[in-house]
Amino acid sequence: MSGRLIANPFACYCIAFLVFVSPACGDEPAIKFDVPALIGVKEAIYVEGQIPLGDEKIIEVVIPVTSEVRSRDRGNVAEFRFDIYWNRSVYPVADYVPKTQTVSEIEGLISVEESNDKNAGLGINLSSGYHDVVSGIAKADVSQRTGTKTKYQEVPLHEVLVASGTVQRGTGAFFRFHPSRRETLEGGRDLVVAYRVPQSWRGGVLKVECRADGHRKVIGSWREPFNESLAFVLPIYLEGDDEARQAAISFVRSEQNLRINWKQHKAEETRPTSGLLGFATPSPKTIPDQWMHYLIQSGSDDYLAKYRSRLSPMLADAANDFVAARRDLLKFSR
Repeated sequence: MSGRLIANPFACYCIAFLVFVSPACGDEPAIKFDVPALIGVKEAIYVEGQIPLGDEKIIEVVIPVTSEVRSRDRGNVAEFRFDIYWNRSVYPVADYVPKTQTVSEIEGLISVEESNDKNAGLGINLSSGYHDVVSGIAKADVSQRTGTKTKYQEVPLHEVLVASGTVQRGTGAFFRFHPSRRETLEGGRDLVVAYRVPQSWRGGVLKVECRADGHRKVIGSWREPFNESLAFVLPIYLEGDDEARQAAISFVRSEQNLRINWKQHKAEETRPTSGLLGFATPSPKTIPDQWMHYLIQSGSDDYLAKYRSRLSPMLADAANDFVAARRDLLKFSR
C-alpha cells in the first residue's frame, strides 16, 4: 500500500496523494488515488463445455480504484493509466475487463456525397483594332459540364475512451482511460483481472501502478506537460481461507508499522545537531530517501540486508516484521 492507513485494515482504504509542484498549488493535492488495503478474490466457477484446467484454476481479482482531481486541474488531465501485475510468483492473465472501447460524438452513420465533374470547352480569341478598344481581344467560350455523383454512408470518427491489454509478457494488464463529453476520469471504477494459478494457490501480492498524464497552462498559451505516478502493493487472498486472510492482514499491519517507524527515523535523521562553534548542522543521511519505498515495492528481501547495520533498533525490527509478513503471505502463492 501507499499513503496513510486507517486503524482497521479490514475495510480500510489507503489514500495516496500526488502533488504537482506549482506556485499556486497550495496545500491541496492535485490528484488523489485510492485502492483497497487488501482484497479477497474468488475462484471462477467451471462452466460445462470449457476446456478443463487440470492442475490449474482461475481466480478473479476485482480491484476498485478511485481517482479524484482537484477542481482547477480537471481540464488539464488527459488520461489515467493503471497497471496491475505480480509483485512475485508470476502467473499468466486469463482475461481482463474493461476491454478497449471507443466513442463518437455522432450517433449512427453519417451521409457523404462526392461529385466528379469534368469540363469540356471551346475557346476562340479574335484580335482586332475595333472589336475591343481596350484590349483588342474578343473571346468566345462554349463549355459543357459532365460528371457523376456518389452518395454513401460511413461510420463517424471514433476516439479511444478506454484502452486495455496485457503487460509484463502476459502476466499483467493495463487500463488507460480518456475523458470525453459523456465520461469523466474522476470517480470509482472496477478493474478486473483473471489469472491462471495453481490449484494450491491461496494468496499473494499484486502491484497497482496509477499514473496521470496531461498538460498544464503556465504562461499565456504555453502549456507544460506533466506526468505523475504512484504504486501500491496489494495483498490478496482466496475468499473463505481464514489462514490466508490472516496472513494478508498481518502484511497490512506490518507495512503500516514500517511506515510509522520510517517517518520517525527521518525526523530524527534531519534533526539539527550542534557542530563547530556551536552552530546547528543537520545529521548526515546514512540511508537513501527511497529505502522504504524500494523495500516495499521491490518484493525482494535483499534491500533490507544491504542496509540492516545502518537501521535503528526499532526501524530494524519493523523492517524485519514486514519482510517476514510478506514471506508468510507469499507461501500461499505456491
